[in-house]
Amino acid sequence: MKTTPSRLVVAAVGGMLFASCGPQLTTTTTTVPMSTASAAVKSDGTLDGSIYSQVNFYRASKGKSQLPRHPGLDKMAREHSEYMLRNSKSGISHFGFEERALKAQRLMSMSDVSENVATCRGQGKNAASVLVEAWKKSSGHEMNMRGIFNATGIGVAVGEDGTVYATQIFGLEDHSSLTMPQRMRQF
Repeated sequence: MKTTPSRLVVAAVGGMLFASCGPQLTTTTTTVPMSTASAAVKSDGTLDGSIYSQVNFYRASKGKSQLPRHPGLDKMAREHSEYMLRNSKSGISHFGFEERALKAQRLMSMSDVSENVATCRGQGKNAASVLVEAWKKSSGHEMNMRGIFNATGIGVAVGEDGTVYATQIFGLEDHSSLTMPQRMRQF
């Protein structure tokens, strides 16, 4: 059976939606020592840097390679976290994920994209640990953290009341000779 580009796009988007969605995460407190998490990637001291180092530490514990940060994915993740903060009455969501995934595919040559979102309140310095632990306990989010991705972007927004909204976007950068727009022009 010949696979057409439209079938590939539908299958990819369907797979991304299934892998990235999950129930709203509840706030739990789990402390992960920063010295342990920094073994994979040293945190730069920021909240998003701490999430980044802890996710890469988790990936290393599963035999996966470190994910370098991608400036374009960082920007999209930060913008989505800011959106969730502005619309906090609606709770956390993947609203607009399809547009972010298409933008990453078209402008950043990503062949696969997934997303984790979470929120917690009143955790202070433990917020990164709480968020990453919540993702580990959610099958779809955990699958994203140990996925075959080779780039990531992380963005956080913190409300006046200390509520943290976090987004991590995972991407598989396509290093083939043809980018997505070039491949699509062939048809």
